[in-house]
Amino acid sequence: MSFVNELLPAHALTGCDTVACCYGVGKGTALKVLKAGHSLSLLGVIDSPIESVIAQATTFMSACYGQYSTSKSMSETRWRVWASKTGQASAAPPKLCSLPPTREAFKENVRRAHHQAIVWRSLEDSNPPELDAEMYGWLKDSKLKTLQPVPLPANVELAPETIMRMIRCACKSDNSCRTRACSCTRDGLKCTIFCACYAAGCSQTLT
Repeated sequence: MSFVNELLPAHALTGCDTVACCYGVGKGTALKVLKAGHSLSLLGVIDSPIESVIAQATTFMSACYGQYSTSKSMSETRWRVWASKTGQASAAPPKLCSLPPTREAFKENVRRAHHQAIVWRSLEDSNPPELDAEMYGWLKDSKLKTLQPVPLPANVELAPETIMRMIRCACKSDNSCRTRACSCTRDGLKCTIFCACYAAGCSQTLT
């Protein structure tokens, strides 16, 4: 069982206390992918170039979603999974949560998994490495004195502007838009001029 040393990295990547899991990808799936020969040998090795770690993790997670062909990014895997789910004439549109994460979101999750795996691999070291969590997908909240996961890099939009303007809520007031009953607020989006609340002077509307 040559993949034993990669069990901890696989555990971290597929979800643990500090790393978000991917919908529908459990430990059993990860074990099967490891047995099939897909490696995570770089994850948790502190000297590994992060881009190489992300590339290897992308190949591994793509295989977990049943996409064994080489994908350049997780966004490409996401598209392939979406196409396979909608390719059948009677198939209903898949839920977004059932699709793989986007390339940008996955990179941040891999950074956190890499950080966690490094910590685990160093448990028996007398001088474990000092790691800057903000280099591994975390952001320090000075007010709460906690670490918050970075969902996306600061310069990455949630969706292309053309798509953002297609999403609109049916709220009738600014007060409604401040609750999770508002579809925009629930999805972490700002209202737009296309939302019903625009006429009511919603303070959250993008112009």
